Amino acid sequence: MTPDYSQQTLNSPNPIARFAHRKRYQHSIGRVLAALGASESLLDYGCGKGDFLNQIAQVRRDVKLFGFDPASGHSSTNYQITTDLTSIAPASIDVFCSFETLEHLYPVEQQRLYNDAKRVLKDTGTLIFSVPIIGGPTLLLKETNHMFLYRRKSEYTPKELLLASMFGVPAPQPSVPWSTHKGFDFRKIERDLQSHFVLKDKYYSPFSKLPWTLNSQVFFVCAKR
Repeated sequence: MTPDYSQQTLNSPNPIARFAHRKRYQHSIGRVLAALGASESLLDYGCGKGDFLNQIAQVRRDVKLFGFDPASGHSSTNYQITTDLTSIAPASIDVFCSFETLEHLYPVEQQRLYNDAKRVLKDTGTLIFSVPIIGGPTLLLKETNHMFLYRRKSEYTPKELLLASMFGVPAPQPSVPWSTHKGFDFRKIERDLQSHFVLKDKYYSPFSKLPWTLNSQVFFVCAKR
């Protein structure tokens, strides 16, 4: 049986994976709080069970929080859950964030996210995205971790794993992206974001001073054009 999301990330039995995900979570909290400033509203696209929004609610009770994740089916008293972004008024959101979500969407869904973000975000608002880095030597660590901890075979052929981990060549993506990271290329997302928004900052996690090949996540901070 596949362990829940927390056991695969923040509470992973693998200390390296646990460190990387907790660092990524710290970056998410810190960047969003910094972007909020005196702002009044935050929307988390792909909020899951709401752990992130619950953390923000503890620190910023003055901020109106929205969570979008139609598949989660949860409830909360700390923020407003929406399953339809047309219910959010245009130009009403100060900070729009989406963490570890874009990699699981079809291209048409990614484009819908960008269009929704542009519609609901204020002209002075901030967008913050994070996605996994699937490539470089860290891919070998990720695949080894999953193979040993969860007793499953790698999704990659030896050739695909070699090209992706040593040469940064993405493997072919499966037809359904919802439950896999295979073949995901953060560089394509970066190009997409630049075509829709102004890219103000990009940084890697957990080691912001090291190149992407030695990191597991990348963050993008954007603004409306």
